[in-house]
Amino acid sequence: MAPKTGKTKPHKAKGEKKKKEEKVLPTVIEIAVETPDESQVTLKGISTDRILDVRKLLAVHVETCHLTNFSISHEVKGPRLKDSADIISLKPCHLTIVEEEYSEEQAVSHIRRLLDIVACTTSFGSSPIKPASVRANPKDAAGKDVSSTESEASQSDGGDDAGATKSKGGGDKKAGAAVSRSKSFGKDGCTDLSPKGDSAAAAAAINMYPPPRLGQFYEFFSFSNLTPPVHYIRRSNRPFLEDKTNDDFFQIDVRVCSGKPMTIVASKKGFYPSGKRILLCHSLVSLLQQISRPFDAAYTALMKAFTEHNKFGNLPYGFRANTWVVPPVVSETPSVFPPLPVEDENWGGNGGGQGRTGKHDHRPWAKDFAILAAMPCKTAEERQIRDRKAFLLHSLFVDVSVLRAVRAIKQIIDTNQCSLSKTGLFPHEERVGDLLIKVTRDDSDASTKLDRKNDGSLVLELPREDLARRNLLKGITADESATVHDVSTLGVVIIRHCGYTAVVKVSGDVDWKGSPIPQDIDIEDQPEGGANALNANRLV
Repeated sequence: MAPKTGKTKPHKAKGEKKKKEEKVLPTVIEIAVETPDESQVTLKGISTDRILDVRKLLAVHVETCHLTNFSISHEVKGPRLKDSADIISLKPCHLTIVEEEYSEEQAVSHIRRLLDIVACTTSFGSSPIKPASVRANPKDAAGKDVSSTESEASQSDGGDDAGATKSKGGGDKKAGAAVSRSKSFGKDGCTDLSPKGDSAAAAAAINMYPPPRLGQFYEFFSFSNLTPPVHYIRRSNRPFLEDKTNDDFFQIDVRVCSGKPMTIVASKKGFYPSGKRILLCHSLVSLLQQISRPFDAAYTALMKAFTEHNKFGNLPYGFRANTWVVPPVVSETPSVFPPLPVEDENWGGNGGGQGRTGKHDHRPWAKDFAILAAMPCKTAEERQIRDRKAFLLHSLFVDVSVLRAVRAIKQIIDTNQCSLSKTGLFPHEERVGDLLIKVTRDDSDASTKLDRKNDGSLVLELPREDLARRNLLKGITADESATVHDVSTLGVVIIRHCGYTAVVKVSGDVDWKGSPIPQDIDIEDQPEGGANALNANRLV
């Protein structure tokens, strides 16, 4: 009698499973990139990187950070590689940057990139208050005198039209460490955490550097001791010296560090001085280096300072004045809140977030959250994919909800149409696709407890018994997927703004019409690698 084949299946499946669990760790790969000026830079990536990751590395490299609007080609794979192409498939790993023509919007973005790079020389002035322990003990842990270095770093060129904050030096020498520690709050509004009292432990702790304050965040990235390569870049109202062609977009007035103003034309092919089309350069930095030696020297010094500050790159540009920390100039003059270049609407910037264009307003949110809760999550790989989708979807939902809620509140304030009713129900309600937006005015008595749960529902709508039953069921069935499965909470955002409270809730019908629930959500990665975060300060 022939043996049963089924007896060998468990052993074979076990071997296959063991082989499947073996993972290959990423390896370091050197990527050679040829730049438009025929030089070569070497980037260090990993085997799991894609062309998109190469672009990010180029954006923080001192020799290529000023370049925008280019494609990447490979001698074997051909021109214009897709951002999703894997680096491991490129052999040899030698790439070439190919300059592409600008649109008007892309030309504006290119100018904004230069403003981002040089912003650290003008926008982030050093904090005028030095830590108490540094004033009391100007030597670092190695015994090196750091007082002279810090005094140099606290100086600011602050050229005209730059809006730089000048440091006031090291403060009064008579105000010793004990006097400084007696203040519980510094000028930047952050708590002074340095030790207090005369105990031996406190005396010993004086020699330790105190915990950093939020006000020192931008100070760390400040290069205000360097000469700003550019004082300003403005849209020009001057007439064109030559006849404007279809390739020309607009003119800009640029004042470099030498104080010499110049007018430059932004065109489809690049940038050139007004009336000198022969000097056309694809990069604005390359053009300014060519026509201004002081700019070239100041820009080279800034790139050198970047390298000395952090040999791995990570250039300090593209900062947003986010809600939790703002540049020191804001704490000194709160009435003046200049936008950083990346948020300056004059150069195509904005307050961030993914909901400004309105293309996601009518997304099928109810179906997306239902698919998310039903996605497979039995293995670690499946949970990793599911959690990544959950992060992208919820981040997009929060951005869209906040912007839609603030827009509704502003509309109510402009029309003065909302007043709190005696029943406590929402007097203003609107629906945008699957999003239900309810707005009410806040109670004038701040001590009054809100009758609203975290999911935006009113106590009147959800009896206590039902709430207890729901919470008990959630506790019994809780696992690593509890958050994703709780759609009623995940699909709600509550925003309090200008004396009003808006509740944005996913409220839509889910009808699969007899077909099975899809196993995946079609959602793109966050633009700019997530750097374009929503800034609540810009919603005011």
